[in-house]
Amino acid sequence: MERRTEAQSAFERGEEPSEGGARPAEARAWKRDVLEVIEARSSTRKFAQDPLTDEQRSAVLHAATRAPSAGAMMMYSIIDIRNQETLDQLAVLCDDQPFIATAPWALVFVVDYAKWIDLFEHAGCFEPSFVEQAGKSPRRAPGMGEFAIAAQDAVIAAQTAVIAAEAVGLGSCYIGDVVENAEAVGRLLDLPAYTLPLSMLVLGVPAKERPATPHPVENIVMAERYRRADAATMDKQIAEMDAMFRPHAREAGERVRDIYTRKHTSPFMAEMGRSMGRWFKNWTGEEPLQG
Repeated sequence: MERRTEAQSAFERGEEPSEGGARPAEARAWKRDVLEVIEARSSTRKFAQDPLTDEQRSAVLHAATRAPSAGAMMMYSIIDIRNQETLDQLAVLCDDQPFIATAPWALVFVVDYAKWIDLFEHAGCFEPSFVEQAGKSPRRAPGMGEFAIAAQDAVIAAQTAVIAAEAVGLGSCYIGDVVENAEAVGRLLDLPAYTLPLSMLVLGVPAKERPATPHPVENIVMAERYRRADAATMDKQIAEMDAMFRPHAREAGERVRDIYTRKHTSPFMAEMGRSMGRWFKNWTGEEPLQG
């Protein structure tokens, strides 16, 4: 992995250039490289047998922990998975996707308030004397407010890891299905109350060059306020998606109908919905999955 120059490190730290000068040219080039990495990124589902280096793993994990976090509370945990048996089980539990087991590395990003409950208890926040002194309620479980903030923390960390992985020569793929089969996944990863595994990344050296997949952009960015699409806008969306994903479509709307039948009405989405309900009961402590 290429080492950062002092100029790049200074740029990261937000240090201003020397008086009368511009930011160092190498730092400007490094910033452009980040945009190139984002532009070239594509999900990887076929991995080479090349071993991952400690430097690559460390760079990805360090980058994840540098992601923005609400109040610097870091309301997430990253479960670092390298054991083949665990990967094999996750491949089955995550909607039977065998390619998961071929990845040499997986990271599960857990929305985690259990660590804060433990810290509150350890620091005496639940002691009657402190409760009286602080004038706060004695104890409460995390709710949807904490979940919203913690989920943002976890997703930001995951995407930061994705970009860092690309920068050090690794490909990745998000596995949203890690929320399925809540009971089995909870046991496998030993997840306590006040946690929820929001997403998983599988990572490794790509087996082949991956062209960046185009993404639809019609009706994504909205000026100042939300706008429901009118018929003309939806026709543009459909045409754009068909051109990207169904270039030989015999009639308009094939991509939309494919998403409806393959995802929206699928058994795995029904299971995901069931499991998310179960995970939320674990999150609030109403019905912990473990013990």
